[in-house]
Amino acid sequence: MSANDSQKNPERVAAGLRGTLNNNNVSEEAKDRAADRLRDMGDDFENKTSRASAGTGDQHKNQVVGGYKATLHNDKVGEEAKAHAREVLEENNASEEPLPQSRN
Repeated sequence: MSANDSQKNPERVAAGLRGTLNNNNVSEEAKDRAADRLRDMGDDFENKTSRASAGTGDQHKNQVVGGYKATLHNDKVGEEAKAHAREVLEENNASEEPLPQSRN
């Protein structure tokens, strides 16, 4: 570990290492080093799901559907992309109406 590691958020470091493991453009050697480093950090980090990907499959599907709905209402999107968005929405039994805005 470098002297800089003590200032880094360990959860974010672990998330980056897990990203390395899932990146097809990374060498096997780099993946092995990332896996070793995660193991050194302990089980708390090795098996933990990052907040960005912690959502359920339904949550992800809802976000994808929301993106296609936004496509339909974006004036800068071409007709071919809008046609594709309509197809995807139809396949997912989703209306073309925009989703209500959540207030967090």
